[in-house]
Amino acid sequence: MGPYRVIIFDVNGTLLGYDDPLGFEKRFAQACRDLGHPVTTDQVCLVFQRLVQEWAGIKTRGFRRASSGEQYRQTMTWGYQLMLEALEVPGDLWQRADALYERFIVQEGFMPLFGDVKDTLSRLQSHGIRLGILSNFPPHLEETLKLHGIHVYFDFFVVSSLVGLEKPDQAIFELAIERAGAPKEDILYVGDNMDDDIRGARAVGLLAILIDRHDRWPEADCVRIRNLSELAGVAGVLELSPSASRSF
Repeated sequence: MGPYRVIIFDVNGTLLGYDDPLGFEKRFAQACRDLGHPVTTDQVCLVFQRLVQEWAGIKTRGFRRASSGEQYRQTMTWGYQLMLEALEVPGDLWQRADALYERFIVQEGFMPLFGDVKDTLSRLQSHGIRLGILSNFPPHLEETLKLHGIHVYFDFFVVSSLVGLEKPDQAIFELAIERAGAPKEDILYVGDNMDDDIRGARAVGLLAILIDRHDRWPEADCVRIRNLSELAGVAGVLELSPSASRSF
């Protein structure tokens, strides 16, 4: 594989996320306790699974979720409200859900930074590979990356809520290619979702690698890695480490 002049990364689940598969559920349970309503992680897990099903339905019906800052906030707040309601948290649930959005998404930087990110980005950059971002994300994406100390590694940013498009729309991938300033064959895309990331990238002719940290996509018909450290930059040529799963 390679050589590649540009690598474009997704953000959520790729650069930011939880090493613990139950990281979000534990975080939400703690937030409920902070509101004076103790719940267990197991309770949150059950509720979250229902939300995942609702979310899948929204995607199937083609509703836009991240094409503006207001839309993104409304969508996430709606999800938090459903969870709070199912957990029987008292009070004005929309207000509480919006406060959770402000806490989680804005103040706390959405999710933690995966431990393998900085070293991998530094190594790739040292080999002269340009790095970019393509993400379904609210407007403050660059501020979030600064908060996590990785903004400096990236040359360009394509943010759904700022451009009025969202993955897997081919148009947002084409915009990312334009901003990359390189032919498609010189660009690699890395993301964690088969639908939004891999199929979206493939639709415009980009090679895409799936990062599957928690083995969510065992039957993926693409190159699959378990962490970013499996991307190794050698003299500016991107290679896959021997442990990477090669499924074509």
